[in-house]
Amino acid sequence: MSSPVNAEPLPYGAPGTATPDGFESTPQRLRRTLRTRPAEGLLRRSVSSAGNLFRGDDYPHRLAEAAAGAQAPVSTGRRIAVVGSRGGAGKTTLAALLGSVYSSMRTDAVTVLDNAPSGGTLALRTGVPDAASLDIAAAELSRRPPTSLADLSALLTPAGRGNLLVTGRRGTGGRPAADDAAAKALSLAISRYCPITVMDCGTGLDLPSTRWALSQSHLAVFATTASVAGLEDAGLYATAWQRDPALAAVPLLVVVVRNQPDGPFRADAEARRLTRMGIDAVGLGYDRHLAAGVEISLGLLARRTRLEAAALAAGVLARATA
Repeated sequence: MSSPVNAEPLPYGAPGTATPDGFESTPQRLRRTLRTRPAEGLLRRSVSSAGNLFRGDDYPHRLAEAAAGAQAPVSTGRRIAVVGSRGGAGKTTLAALLGSVYSSMRTDAVTVLDNAPSGGTLALRTGVPDAASLDIAAAELSRRPPTSLADLSALLTPAGRGNLLVTGRRGTGGRPAADDAAAKALSLAISRYCPITVMDCGTGLDLPSTRWALSQSHLAVFATTASVAGLEDAGLYATAWQRDPALAAVPLLVVVVRNQPDGPFRADAEARRLTRMGIDAVGLGYDRHLAAGVEISLGLLARRTRLEAAALAAGVLARATA
């Protein structure tokens, strides 16, 4: 699969790619190993398979029910901004996961944009680490506006089955960042051909790149950790959100992410507590595959996570189209 023109190879490269001295680097080796490791260990998968021999396995039916909302028709392009207050909250994981679920469940094109100021890993998480940046795509758009989905696809990088279109990390190659007007023009052009656009924004809500993304969005997804600090952030930011005229018009969904297997907080329980406080919230439990930080393969997620991810994607789309 080729990358758009001017895409720059990144240092970790593709899995198995040798460095100039003929050896894999440590990041390359870890990526090659972890990208194929399922979330559930062999013993657990064996026990689950054995149990299903003696009882009906309703998992496929439950997954289809959970995913039905992610396949809902969209009349006009919906833009979803994924934001967070601190690094490590699971923001990029959520953006890549949503894009992967939508593209796997739909036949139309879905776009995920890395809108972090620099050093974003969204392209890596979607399996195309050398994808050209939003800045490159915006510059190309200004020279030759797309008149079809094929034209748009040439500006971006296809991933997965080909219907997931991705931009790579910003701030590489010394190129100037696209200004707000150019970035907005790109997002609006994308929405003409793609029903769903997910934008992975930088940490913090005061970044100019985040503000323009929110101004163009139909829903904001706020990622926060299942921790004391993360839950405090959710409450403080939800309150500040309603007091900010520029943000209050954008619906807010808090996603509580459990990123430690043995943490003291359950994501679903804390999401319910936030809901009782009047904050729209859902939880996403710990998953070893997601926590590895490599490209997301839905087939390697734990069954529980696959159900949660499908339900999350359906709920996000329902809120964005309400």
